Amino acid sequence: MLKIVVCEDEKKQRELIKNYLIQILDEKDLSYEILTFSSGEDLFNNYPQDVDIFLLDILMDKLNGMDTARKIRKIDDRNSEIIFTTSLVDYIQEGYEVRAYRYLLKPLKYEDLKKHMISCISEINKNSKYIIIDEKSDTLKIKVSDITYIEIQKRDMSIHTKDTSHQVKNTLDKIEKEINNSNFYRCHKSFLVNMEYVDCIKQYVAIMENKEEVPVSRHRFKDFKSRFLHSMGEKLC
Repeated sequence: MLKIVVCEDEKKQRELIKNYLIQILDEKDLSYEILTFSSGEDLFNNYPQDVDIFLLDILMDKLNGMDTARKIRKIDDRNSEIIFTTSLVDYIQEGYEVRAYRYLLKPLKYEDLKKHMISCISEINKNSKYIIIDEKSDTLKIKVSDITYIEIQKRDMSIHTKDTSHQVKNTLDKIEKEINNSNFYRCHKSFLVNMEYVDCIKQYVAIMENKEEVPVSRHRFKDFKSRFLHSMGEKLC
C-alpha cells in the first residue's frame, strides 16, 4: 500500500491535491493512504512511518517546505520521494540538496500531477528491487537503489553501496542486465554508476555524493554529461 503525505498550509490547495490524488490512484486501482498536514510543525508532531511520497509546499510559514524536507532526509535518507509544489523556481538548487524528485509549479494542474505521480510510483516500485550476490561464504540480498557504483577488474567486482562495499566474482555485463535499472549508466568499460548518487561532474570524472571519484571514459563523457544534466532538468516540471 502506498503511503502519501500532503503538507500544505492553504486548506483549499490541500484539499485540491488530496482530491487529485484520490482520482489518480483510484483510476490506477492502487491501494493507498493519504495523510494531510497544515504545516511542517504539524507533520513532525505526528510523524508517520514508512511514507513513500511527500508532497510539500515550499512557501509555508515558520518551517518552510525546504527546511521540512531537510528534516525528513535526516529521518529517512533515501527511502521516500519528495515532490515540491511551488509558485517559485528559486529553490531548484536547494531541492537538489534534498534529492527532490520533482518541482510542480502552481497553479497545480491535474494532468501534470497525474503524469509525475505515476512516474514516481513506477520509480518506487523499481527501486524496491533486490539482487542476490555470493560474497565469500555468504549469500546477501542488496537493494538496487542502495548501490552507488560498481567497478570491476577482470572478474573481481566491487559493489559499492551507500554504507559498505561487497567483493564478488561476476561480469559487468551480467550484473548490468540483472539490475536492469535506467538510473544506472555504463560510464566506463570497468564502471557502472547510479546517476542518483552523482553529485557533480568534471572532465572525465563523476564526483559521487560521498566525494568518491568514478572515471568516465572519453568517448562516453559527452553522453554521460547529457544524462546528468537531463536528470537535473527533469526535477523541474
